[in-house]
Amino acid sequence: MYNKIVKISLILSLIIIAFACNDEPTSVGNALIPSVDRITFQKIDSYKNGFEQKFSSFQKDSLFFGTSRRILLGSYKNLSIDMLVSFGILFPDSIKDGLTKNEITLKSSWIEMKPNYWIGDKSHFEFSVKEINQSWASREFNNDTLIAVKASLGGEILIQDSYSFSDSLIKFSVDKQVINKWVMQSAGNSLATNNGLYFSPISNTGIVGFQAITRFTTADYITLNMVFEKQGIILDTVKAVQRLDMHVVTSTEPDKIGNNSIILQSSSAMRGKLWFDISGVPSNAILNKATLTLFIDKANTEIGSVKTDTVALRFYENKNENIIKKDYGIAALFNKGNSYSGDIRKFAQRWINGEKNEGMEVRLSDEDRSANKIAFYKSDYQVDSLRPRLTIFYTTKTEK
Repeated sequence: MYNKIVKISLILSLIIIAFACNDEPTSVGNALIPSVDRITFQKIDSYKNGFEQKFSSFQKDSLFFGTSRRILLGSYKNLSIDMLVSFGILFPDSIKDGLTKNEITLKSSWIEMKPNYWIGDKSHFEFSVKEINQSWASREFNNDTLIAVKASLGGEILIQDSYSFSDSLIKFSVDKQVINKWVMQSAGNSLATNNGLYFSPISNTGIVGFQAITRFTTADYITLNMVFEKQGIILDTVKAVQRLDMHVVTSTEPDKIGNNSIILQSSSAMRGKLWFDISGVPSNAILNKATLTLFIDKANTEIGSVKTDTVALRFYENKNENIIKKDYGIAALFNKGNSYSGDIRKFAQRWINGEKNEGMEVRLSDEDRSANKIAFYKSDYQVDSLRPRLTIFYTTKTEK
């Protein structure tokens, strides 16, 4: 008797599950759903549906590098980058007292720099170092400041015989007279001002990057090392790290690469403009997802030792005058091998809701701290599947 009850219960359970798993509601259930509440899922794909698009590049007037997380130096292809560094010199009381009494003197000084980025040829890297005799500030730096700084520069202070370079460390001695002037000023024995050093590339084979100032102390800062002595006896080595830093870029347009792709480049302010006609999406659509994908032309792309992980998008108020919609925010496309891809649903939804679609500005997210160059296939590239691709998934309420 017990086994019969179990079998009957099992059969009833299977029948219930079978009805519950139907993809479509039963005729009874279907009749209970109001026609105005029926949901239709749709997909529109620029690759398959072929709606109009435009992708072009332009060069922004200028970039600001005063808050970059990396400072750059070097010359490579269409880029030449100078670097400014000022050091904050502090002494322990024992050294300071000895300096003020002229009992302690500076014996030697050198600078150490630890590269954290490189693009180009590592085998040959040369630069000059000169004292800056004009005050400057990273956050307020402009073209007038640059002109004044360059006009104030002293003579070469890098001692060539001391220069050494490796992947992990650049090291060289500097003129002791210049550093001693800063030392005495810091100790209170001089009115001389420490405005730092100006680095200019000599070689044109590559660009190297270094740790810029952050809120947190790090062992990777550029350091000025100073050895002090008293009556011929070495007392201590004092390290000073940067208190101000920035780099200044001179650029021309990258070399022409033909008609297949456009170039975005960090440091040179080469950006893109991208627009899709999405008028084919119904005005009552609710977007579930809008995936934008840009495909890389690897033959015309050049990445340094640190790759560009993301591409940043901002949305235009007026694309002809490069005016950005401030309330739209920023979207990101993430690197996925041979492409960059991301979801722009919340931005595209606003276009569907009636806001004017002026397209988007496309830029490399590390444009203030690298010299990377990425080429993307254009909107009219002969291979349809490699053109910029926008895939939209949406739902609408329809009557049946």
